[in-house]
Amino acid sequence: MKTVTGAILILAGEQAFSHAYLIGFPHQIYAQTILIPFAAVSTLAGIGFLIFGWLRDRKPT
Repeated sequence: MKTVTGAILILAGEQAFSHAYLIGFPHQIYAQTILIPFAAVSTLAGIGFLIFGWLRDRKPT
């Protein structure tokens, strides 16, 4: 489950990053101020969850 959470957070970060550059002129500065840091934090948290889930969710041998 941790692995799935990590993948979802990575996808959310990617979507936030792409939307930050698609928003037009009047609101572009506000969007980049909020969405770029959210994309970075979400992607880093997603990578952390993905690695943590990969290490913890393996079946014991």
